[in-house]
Amino acid sequence: MTGLSLVRKICVMLAAAFFVSQALLSGAGAQTPPAVIIVVDMQRVQDQSAAAKSVQTQIRGFETKLQEQAKAAEEKLKTDELALKQQKTLLSPELFDEKRRAFEAQVGGEQQKLQDRQRDMQAAVRKAQGTLLQTLEPILKQLLTEKGGNIMVDRRTILTASDNLDVTSTVIERLDKKLPALKVEIVKQK
Repeated sequence: MTGLSLVRKICVMLAAAFFVSQALLSGAGAQTPPAVIIVVDMQRVQDQSAAAKSVQTQIRGFETKLQEQAKAAEEKLKTDELALKQQKTLLSPELFDEKRRAFEAQVGGEQQKLQDRQRDMQAAVRKAQGTLLQTLEPILKQLLTEKGGNIMVDRRTILTASDNLDVTSTVIERLDKKLPALKVEIVKQK
């Protein structure tokens, strides 16, 4: 799973949870008001907002760097493996086994390093996505109030809706003003 698909899944899940909670809270009164629905295309917000674009660009950079590191490690391990194979006939069986075990430990260490880096990147993406959603939440609430709505739904969850119900462009505009960029900081996890 790439960092971008992870970001999208997290965004969709958090947005859906927000919308459901808003719907439940608005219907908690004794008398249920008529539904006034506002539509936002969260995929478009994710694709077109400046902060989301900056996150996606950084993620692609991190993924490229991770792939380069993996390729370099793989090439070094292949070279080391070849050198070890060439030494097999020159070394005693005990010494060869010792070097083979050391090489296997080196392979395991490189695999662990790459897994750790990927985990660190995913944690950084989740943190950045959380910041994005924290910034987005008051914007969505404010638009819901301004438009007199009591339910906001993601465009992907409905079959059809009038264009005048869609506030996506306004959401993107306000999000870009409030959060024009977002730095994804990779911190080594424990």
